[in-house]
Amino acid sequence: MNEQLNSKIVHLKTGKKEFQLPYTNRGVGRTLENGLRACVDWVEATFIFVSPTQLISDVLLLNPSNFFPDTGANGYRQCLRNGSIAIFFDGREDMGVHLEMKGRGCREYESYNKRSWKQLFEIMLSNQASFSRLDIAVDDFKGFFTIKGMVRKIKSKELVSKFKKARNVEDIEIKTGEVRGVTLYFGSNKSDIQIRMYDKLSERTDNNYNVPPEITFWNRTEIQSRNKKAQALAVTLANEEDGEITIGKTVCGILRHYLRFTVKGNDSNRRRWKTAPFWEKFLNGVDELPLTTIIEAPTIEEKEEWLSKQVSSTLALVHEAYGGDMKQIERFVKQGIERLKPKDYDMINRFKAQKKTSLVGETKEASNDLLS
Repeated sequence: MNEQLNSKIVHLKTGKKEFQLPYTNRGVGRTLENGLRACVDWVEATFIFVSPTQLISDVLLLNPSNFFPDTGANGYRQCLRNGSIAIFFDGREDMGVHLEMKGRGCREYESYNKRSWKQLFEIMLSNQASFSRLDIAVDDFKGFFTIKGMVRKIKSKELVSKFKKARNVEDIEIKTGEVRGVTLYFGSNKSDIQIRMYDKLSERTDNNYNVPPEITFWNRTEIQSRNKKAQALAVTLANEEDGEITIGKTVCGILRHYLRFTVKGNDSNRRRWKTAPFWEKFLNGVDELPLTTIIEAPTIEEKEEWLSKQVSSTLALVHEAYGGDMKQIERFVKQGIERLKPKDYDMINRFKAQKKTSLVGETKEASNDLLS
């Protein structure tokens, strides 16, 4: 597998206009011409015979000095954290060391370009990792279906499923009554398999993420696997081979097994109704997907958090040693300004633009409150 991280711009045709979607892909020539993308979106695993330092340096290939102490959780008294990558330890003897990488943590790990997911899962399994959760997400930028359309299908009994129930949750803006996002759940959150479908674009924009204006549609289908299912999925990914096995085949198999949207027929047995063309087309696209590595640009807020956790005490030490003279701190800042690159200024400009937009919104809201 080619270990070079190749950045590309993929041109997608939505039927309305062409947009550009930045993405990266390890060792796979296939692009996103069908408007779909698959990625790892959550990893949790426990190690009994690996120390926290070994997990960081030998398994993840990261620098332990970049991890700072944080609050423990879930029975672990201590934690080492680097951004959204967390290592929990110091629990009961049988609890071992626990690795947690949620969605943001997965993107951060990819940005270090240390191991491919295949390589990471291989080394984790060789160290007897016990996976408790592993999520795969499929992003749809083309619009194979809408979440509201899926809800209508379910209410019309046009779904054959292994699940007994589906749950539809709407995020409603109280002030306007506008539905800002819809999430469709199949299976319980604690079951070995849960499938979620939701409007990722609304989620991103509502949480002030910088989404390129060219992206006008973004649905996400997530498969959350736990325990034995997570372990089996990790083994599948570890055994993935270019051109032969793709994550798409696994995801497609899971979706086909649990969900089949249909076209209403006359037969009293709904299982004999034909599969809906949109669902078949979506699954055929998913079936061909390789595992994609996504590099998301860091934010000013993340830089601030790192500065607070990693550098603030050192700055305070220098500040106090020089009798509170800020000139020493200013000298560091000036040196840093000289080293800023175009990508750094891009991050600065995006942050300022977001702050300006937020300030305008807060000012208008305050004015309306005064007049109401």
